[in-house]
Order: sequence, then structure tokens, then C-alpha cells
Amino acid sequence: MPYSDSLAMQNIINAVDHHLAVAFIDFSGRFEYVNDNFCKATQYSEKELINNHYSIVLHDSHDNKQLINAMKLIRGGQIWQGEMLNKKKDGSPLWVNSTIVPMLDREGKPFRYFTYKIDITEKKEMEEKLKTVERKLRLSVSETNYLKYVLDQSSMVTMIDRDRNILYVNDRFAELMKRKPLDIIGKKLDELNARAHPDSFYDEMWETVFKGEVWSGDVQTRNVDGEARWTSTSIFPMLNEAGEAYRFIFVSQDITQMKEAEQLVLRSEKLSVLGELAAGIAHEIRNPLTSLKGFTALLEEGETATDKKAYISVLKSEIDRIEYTVNELMMLAKPKKTEVKPVAIEELVQSVCGFLQPELSMKNIELSCDGQNPSAEVMCEENQIKQVVMNVLKNAIEAMKQGGRVRVSYRYEEKRMAIIIRDDGEGMSEDLLKKIDTPFFTTKQTGNGLGIPMCQNIMKLHHGAMNISSTPGAGTTVELVLPY
Repeated sequence: MPYSDSLAMQNIINAVDHHLAVAFIDFSGRFEYVNDNFCKATQYSEKELINNHYSIVLHDSHDNKQLINAMKLIRGGQIWQGEMLNKKKDGSPLWVNSTIVPMLDREGKPFRYFTYKIDITEKKEMEEKLKTVERKLRLSVSETNYLKYVLDQSSMVTMIDRDRNILYVNDRFAELMKRKPLDIIGKKLDELNARAHPDSFYDEMWETVFKGEVWSGDVQTRNVDGEARWTSTSIFPMLNEAGEAYRFIFVSQDITQMKEAEQLVLRSEKLSVLGELAAGIAHEIRNPLTSLKGFTALLEEGETATDKKAYISVLKSEIDRIEYTVNELMMLAKPKKTEVKPVAIEELVQSVCGFLQPELSMKNIELSCDGQNPSAEVMCEENQIKQVVMNVLKNAIEAMKQGGRVRVSYRYEEKRMAIIIRDDGEGMSEDLLKKIDTPFFTTKQTGNGLGIPMCQNIMKLHHGAMNISSTPGAGTTVELVLPY
């Protein structure tokens, strides 16, 4: 070999020896030569490695099949290259990118091989960390999707930006608003026309979330039909890198039924207190009222002057009106359930209809009161049920100022029956219907607002119910349900 070629070869060997971990191994698997880089990588000294078997640097978790395949290639005179798991003297893993080259004798048969390795432990550890992070991220995405699914199934979810543009709504929110999600997304929140609170309520809410704080409270909203709904809502601000709230996630639960139940409880408590108050007032009024009636009657008997008799007549009328209100107050406080007996219910209703016939004719109102089961009997206090039917029919008459029709029908079931009274009057809005059983609330100029609460008390005392439904412009239906 010329000198220049020999020098070039020596330079190549020196370069390889300087940068790579190099070892020569005979075909019995024993080290013949190791360089400094190999010793540094494995933490073994040259003396500890020479004449020792290469298995000393194999990790317990190495891929044995990989090693067998590599040795087959080398014995066949081929080069093998790949990543292999070795170990250091202290037992820690040593990942290497290894190239194994067989050396051939004069007959072309391999008799030893040399290997050069590059330490890729840091790379492998980084790959493992990345895999771990990837697994965690994949799990996080899965958990996030599941969380979204849980939220969508149990809550109404809305996302809004700082300018109150709606970025996202789920199906449950769209159902509450009686719209499709696509009809809501992209619009401004105020375009829903759902505001049902004073401006100060919303100002306080937005002030809180703009500061990056969570806001929670009960919110009333109105859907496309104008129907009022209540939600328990929490607003979670999303912060950007500057710490500013730039998006807001609304998570809400429909609590309309709970609010209605609260109102019923509150109304029941008010009625109870009012009943006690009414009983006390009525009791205090009744005694002097009896005296007034008696003395008025005496004055009328001895009075001959026409003008004074007219005054006394007005006085008697007003006293009767006071007495009627006192009696209603007493009925509101505690209706007396006396003389309960079987009553032919259709005959009772027919008698009330007959009594009101003159008033119906005067106001051009047609009344149909056809019986269905004349022999049907209901256990009740006859006069009290008459009073309820009378009150409902008079309300129906007063609701039809331009005339119309009142229909009385019946529904019989196994254990309950209902007297159904329908009119063609003006009807009532939902808000008005909610207040109709509030004592002293009335839409009449001369009413005292005690009729409906009194009727409901009587029906409750009979273990029945008074159900009212109404549609503006389409009339009102009252069902008086009684045990049968």
C-alpha cells in the first residue's frame, strides 16, 4: 500500500476511533479490542472488557430475537445496523445505534467482527417522554370529549366572546330557547330578546366575569314564544396570555319547575297566614255588622220620608255587600264541611244554570248544560259546591262582554269525575293565569279577588282540585275535579 494511502487509512481510523465507540469481537463473542469511547459509554475499563463475553454489556431487557437475527446476517458475511439496548456497569440502560461489520479471512469466511456504536440514550429517553406526553394528551382529549358529552347530556352550555357574540350552543340550550343551534350561533346575545331582569342585574354579572371571576346565580330568560324559564347558571371566564377574560362559558340547569314549586310553597304559606288573618278580621267585623243590620232594619220600619228610605236602602245594600265579603273571608280562612251527603251532581249544576239564565239572556250568552249521567252522585257539601259552580259560571259570563257561549260538560273516570266549564271569553295570558289564585288579585273593577282562592279551598277540602287553563283570545276552561 503506498504511503499516502496508508496515511489516509490511519487518519480515517483515528477519526472513527475519536468520535465513535469501537470494539472488535471474535466469533466466540469475546472482546479483542475496545477504544476509550466504548469504555466511557459502558463505564467498564479496558481490562474488564478484554477477553470477556459481550453479554456483559447486554441489558436484561434487550431484544433477543433482534440479536439472533443480527448474528445470522453477520455469519453470512453481511453488515447489520440497528438500535440496541445495552447497559452500563451500574446497570442503567444504554441505548446505542450500532453497526456490526464482519471481517473475512482469505477464504472469504467471517472470523471476527467489529462494531461501532453511537450513544442515543438521551434520544430514546426523549422519545419515551414524548410517548408518555402523547398518551397523556390522548387521554386528556378523550377525557375532554367525555366531559363535553356529560355536560351536553346534563347541562345547557353556551360560549360567548367579549363582544357577546355567541360562538357555541349545545342542543339543550337551543331546546330551551325553542330554536335550532345554527339559528343562534353567530348572533349577539341581546338578539335573542331573552332579557327578563333589570339592566343592573346584567351589569353586575358582566362586571364580575370581565374581572376574570366566576359568576353564579339564578337567571330568568324568555324563549322565542315568550315563555319564561329559570336557569341556575355559572359563567366561567377564559383568560388569554395577558390574563384578560376574552371568552365566557355559560353552564346552566333548567330550574323552572323548582321555581314554580317554590312559588307554590310560598303561596301556600301566604294563604295560611292570610286565612288566619281573615278569620280574625271577619270575626271582629261580624259582631258590629249584626248590630248595624238590626238597627238599620229598625230605622227602615219607622221611617216614612221617601228620601230617607232611599238612603236606608243604600245603607242596607252596602251592609249586605260587606257581609258577603266577610262570608268569603271566612270561607277563605276555613270552609266548613258540614252535611256531606250523596248529591246528584248534574242536577246541582243544572239548578245553578237555571238560576243564572236571566242574566245569561240579558248579556246575549248561550249556555249549554246537557247532562251525561243524571244518576251520578258525589259525596259533597251541596251548598259549597253550588257556590263554586256559581262563582266559575259568573266569571265566565263576565269574561264575555260581547256575548258568546258557555259549555258545561262532564268527564267520568273510575274514581274521579270533573265538571268542565268552557267559555268563549277574552282568555288570559300565562302571567295573569299564574296570579289568578292570589288573594285580593282581581281584574274586575268591583271584584275583591277572593272568589278563586275560596273556590280552591272548598275543592281542596273535598279532596278535589280546580284546574284552570286559558288562551288569550280563545277563552278559558275550568275543571272542577271531585272524588267519584
